[in-house]
Amino acid sequence: MTDELWFLWAVLCTLVIAYLPGTALARLLGISWRAATVAAPAITACVVGSGAIIVGLLQIPWNLLSAIVATLLSCLIALGLGAALARIHWSRHPGATQDPGAAGPVHPLLPSPRLAWVVLVPAALLAVAPILGAFGSPGQPLQRWDALFHLSALQWIQETGFATTLRFSALSTRDGSGGIYPAAFHDIAALVPMAPIPIVLNAATLVLALVPWLHGTMFLARALWPRLSWAPLASGAAAAIAPAIPLSEWIHLAAIPNLVAAAFLPGVLGVTVVGFRAVRLRLAGDGTARAVPLLIAAALGAAGIGLVHPNVFIAMCLLVAAAGAASMLEQRRRRPRLSRLSAVVVLLALLPVLVIAALPASGVAGDFVGGLAISPARAVGELVLGLLTVWPMATGPLLWLLGYVGLWALLRRGSYVLPVVLVVPVVLYMDAAVDSPLRLSALWYSGQDRISMFLTLLVCLLVVPGLAHLDRLVRRSAWPTRRLLRLLGLVLCVLVAVSTIGPRLEYAERNLDLERTGRPRYFDSAEYEMLLEISTTMDHDKLLLASPFSGGAHLYGISGQNVSYPVAGMSPSPADDELMDDVLAAPDDPAACRRLLEAGVGYVYADTRPYNVGGNFLRLDQASPELGRVIGNTDHSMMIEVDCASDPDGT
Repeated sequence: MTDELWFLWAVLCTLVIAYLPGTALARLLGISWRAATVAAPAITACVVGSGAIIVGLLQIPWNLLSAIVATLLSCLIALGLGAALARIHWSRHPGATQDPGAAGPVHPLLPSPRLAWVVLVPAALLAVAPILGAFGSPGQPLQRWDALFHLSALQWIQETGFATTLRFSALSTRDGSGGIYPAAFHDIAALVPMAPIPIVLNAATLVLALVPWLHGTMFLARALWPRLSWAPLASGAAAAIAPAIPLSEWIHLAAIPNLVAAAFLPGVLGVTVVGFRAVRLRLAGDGTARAVPLLIAAALGAAGIGLVHPNVFIAMCLLVAAAGAASMLEQRRRRPRLSRLSAVVVLLALLPVLVIAALPASGVAGDFVGGLAISPARAVGELVLGLLTVWPMATGPLLWLLGYVGLWALLRRGSYVLPVVLVVPVVLYMDAAVDSPLRLSALWYSGQDRISMFLTLLVCLLVVPGLAHLDRLVRRSAWPTRRLLRLLGLVLCVLVAVSTIGPRLEYAERNLDLERTGRPRYFDSAEYEMLLEISTTMDHDKLLLASPFSGGAHLYGISGQNVSYPVAGMSPSPADDELMDDVLAAPDDPAACRRLLEAGVGYVYADTRPYNVGGNFLRLDQASPELGRVIGNTDHSMMIEVDCASDPDGT
């Protein structure tokens, strides 16, 4: 099969793996198809991530078979729970006519299927096409450290079956010890069968960054404005063309678990909104409302988000807490029972935030240093204009302008929930942007890019009341003027969106073009060609020493070579330091060369233009060609096959 066919295969497999288990489990709980499918990827992450933890404790390899068993067991539990909930419901409300599987919005997600082709498909293509166009091939690795780390992670799972979140950071340690690292994305992607791992990573990231994001945003808009038939269409189109979406975050930084969890977020929030609306109906005396299955599905989805990346789960809790607080204030006089319910929501949402923030593992994010700090004036300008740090371009100000109109319209009507919720990511973004000593954004690595996705989600939702308010103003005009204004508005949106094609392609090429020198490169096209040429001739049982800050360690490891330092971030042991000293000494010291061979070292990769200064690993990049036979080279790198021909003993 060609790389393109493998890519298509990996996309289809990822969709099936991500949606099928979660949909089946949610349906067995007794919720509607629409609510089940929108929460499915996050619920699948819960099933798969927790399944990988359990099989890890039982020392069973994680693979497609163990994933199927975990899914079947989860579905059996959901079947029993759903049946029990249904019996309780019908025993209490024997005259109810609502279908148990129909909990959730009853309106169609789109006013017309044709509109999806006319509006949503072009918007999605606008986001995807420049990225695909910048890829040299479907299996080309992204030029970011995170992308190469996740490549090594998928390779590691498929080779070892080790996939538990409890110890997944063992990937970056020399002795196999490790702590908590969110592995649910890797647990899903590693199940794609047969396809090459670089293609699997690109395909899984692309499809999970885009499809759940668009689907979830549309569902959430429908849940918030069920009477506006066009609300999902507007929010979905906005979520596709907005700059700072998970798909853009992939190319910008390759923080893949972060962005995939953010893509799952709107769908779980939508099911949460529908679930609490059902609770409100019950409190108002509607005995047919079935809230429990929806809330269970939302809880499972939230857990799945946490297993993909905890800081998105924390963001979800903060957003829900802010919404609950605003709702509590709105209802404290008119509906005291609902106000008390909102207070309970606030407490339940804040509790896991406090627990996670107190865990030692949260220090991994909190201790991170290296975020992009800017001046307060520039930070305010980014927030006001919508020119956020991830791919600032013309669609940002356009959507922000519509969002401001929507914000004004909500405040005029006395609806404060979304405005209050918006305060959360605004404060976090500002804290991260100026590198505030308060460290409010520490759990998000003090990075504006991660927080930008939450801001973008809320702005895409605010577009709906913004357009509704503008439409009310236009309706006051005479029919010809009204028609002209709508046409001009549509043309303006299309022109602004199309104008971003060039910037989108340019931004994508920053981290994809192998020949671009404006940013550091793990490898260029010459190194990539050298890899393809010599990797099949190398002895894969021999150890390769290469700096993890060079593409050599990662890419040769993915090709099947035994690599000593597969990922950046590893700390060399004293024995590693001795080996690297021997690399420098071996050309003149036969004993040092023998020690390399006795340690199983067969190859040394030296790169005088590494991605980053490698600290102790710098010695590997200073290796001399006299160490052995140079079997491949470029103008700045070479692969040396270690031999001791100069050893007088002949060993």
